[in-house]
Amino acid sequence: MKISQIRKKIFLARDGVSADSLRKKGIHYKMIYGVPVVTLRKIARDYAPDYELANILWKEDNRELKILATLIQEPELFETANEWVSDIHNLELAEQSVMNLFCKLSDASHLAKDWIQSKEPYIVICGFLLYTRLFSQNTPIKSEEAELYFESVEKTLRSDSQLLRNAALTSLKRLGRQSVLQSKDILTRFSSNPFYEELKFEFEFFSKYED
Repeated sequence: MKISQIRKKIFLARDGVSADSLRKKGIHYKMIYGVPVVTLRKIARDYAPDYELANILWKEDNRELKILATLIQEPELFETANEWVSDIHNLELAEQSVMNLFCKLSDASHLAKDWIQSKEPYIVICGFLLYTRLFSQNTPIKSEEAELYFESVEKTLRSDSQLLRNAALTSLKRLGRQSVLQSKDILTRFSSNPFYEELKFEFEFFSKYED
């Protein structure tokens, strides 16, 4: 009954122009209705949280149902993050999954550490997006994770993929904005990196802005 209700709400909110635009951007599912995320959030309020329903929705090859699954899943009961992240193959779903669900998990930092070591590009992206989210919440990086994180960032910044580079660089910027000491440490570590000037500008700008 719930699934039928959700499908009907999605169908009524469909936007063919947005759906075509998403396809042109390389986002592929069996079904795309082009429903705005803000509308999906409104729909989710009628069902969240629902562990079983979220798992059923995630299995569908449907953009809207997968995003809804991340919105109504129960973080306290959720134990299959590694299975879900393996199903992510576009940036939108990566961002929504991290923001709506993964960052709320008790083992989020552990997942981020593992994912940035993956050989699968979108799992790596999810790992850095998750670190970005955690750093934005002023979660400090654990000392035992720091070296592995910085090594992974340095390696990823040499990638041919702009998506990978952007994900790694954004997480690094967020970490540096936690404190002046952290930003200085990052600049020292990446003093010979091609992105050094960009990092320096980032930290100087936000230092002045916060003052």
